[in-house]
Amino acid sequence: MSYSGDAAEQVVRMSLEGAEVAAKITGAGAKQVAVLLYAILREQKKTKGKTRLTNMLRSGKELKVFAVKDTDLKQFCEASKKYGVLYCVLKDRNADDGITDVMVRAEDASKINRIFERFQLATVDMGSVKSEIERSRREKAAEEFPEPERSAAESDKTAQLVDSMLQKPDKEQEGHTPNPAQARTTKSPQSEPISRPSERSERDISNRERVRPSVRQELKDIKAEQAAKAAEKAKDRAEKMPATEHHAPKKKRRKRKER
Repeated sequence: MSYSGDAAEQVVRMSLEGAEVAAKITGAGAKQVAVLLYAILREQKKTKGKTRLTNMLRSGKELKVFAVKDTDLKQFCEASKKYGVLYCVLKDRNADDGITDVMVRAEDASKINRIFERFQLATVDMGSVKSEIERSRREKAAEEFPEPERSAAESDKTAQLVDSMLQKPDKEQEGHTPNPAQARTTKSPQSEPISRPSERSERDISNRERVRPSVRQELKDIKAEQAAKAAEKAKDRAEKMPATEHHAPKKKRRKRKER
């Protein structure tokens, strides 16, 4: 935590629950308020007032500081609760001037003025505090845990995709690519046959067929390869099985009948 600036403007930088906050304090008592904030937030003991002060600073809303007499402080606190004003007492234990600083939200300043007018309390506007959250927890988490780097395989795939997109067309295709600027300025003669676009499309299709292998041919080759493998397996099985010998059936001899 640190604070800097001149007497009319002070900036207090602090770390509140993982987020760095810069409180810009302006006004006549800017330096005094900055010292109070520094002293209160530096205390290790967690109190109710410190928790409320931390929440008010982390809200990012503009805050105002008023000076209230110690004799009127109790009445001011009761009236603030009645009007629904969120406040935080900044008490300097070493001060003996009989004045206590109270921090409120700037949007409740009209209610505070109404309290002072109604109860006839003496007050002084010590200045305004505008807190800005500089770095949130998410930014810190992003710094501590950066995004994982891509693996070598993913980077190779990306490079291949980029190369294929930026690859120059073949010379044959370049010759058939029409020039749009020339098409706008030059008129085609009427005597040219109408069948030229179809001829160009046929040439393009034939060129593509030359470059790209036929899918059907690949399927045929795969089926033929599988059939050859199956035939080889069947042949191996037949060779391994023992050959069975077939014998001719024996002829039965008939017995002669006795007379």
